[in-house]
Amino acid sequence: MDISFDILNAEGDRVKVALSYYDSETVSAFLADPLTLTLVFYDVTLMRESGDGYVGYKILSAVSNTLARFMEENEDAVLCFYCDAQTDVMRSHSAISPQEYRSMSFSRMFEKYTTEHHLTDFVNHRVRMDVDSNPLKSQFAHFICRKEHETAVETIGRLLMEIEK
Repeated sequence: MDISFDILNAEGDRVKVALSYYDSETVSAFLADPLTLTLVFYDVTLMRESGDGYVGYKILSAVSNTLARFMEENEDAVLCFYCDAQTDVMRSHSAISPQEYRSMSFSRMFEKYTTEHHLTDFVNHRVRMDVDSNPLKSQFAHFICRKEHETAVETIGRLLMEIEK
């Protein structure tokens, strides 16, 4: 089941938030662990549909709010974010890769949102997958889940790091 949400602002920015359910084949490697049997994994994709310049705080806050509501309504959901390097981003430290910058920005946004809204039941589990011992090629994934599912998600993170080696 795929779900999407459109987020708009008065300046003409439009971002689509798409949640794609991972099919059973994709998560079969994790199903052997009884901790993961009840979890439902969603790949989260943010797509800029319209607008110029950088996506502003209001849009990012609206994205956070939409995802928080989804998590509150779906107690066994795990949101999976992958920070890609498809496009460069302006960053103050050029020594880090675009995907690491996105990962750090995402973590800050998540922490800020959960703190401001007193959401203490959710965790952001960040996984760094090193490629060829080159930090600029490292890949980053984030799993947002309820604290009660953190152990299962940490297990998945360890499996992902082993797959990348």
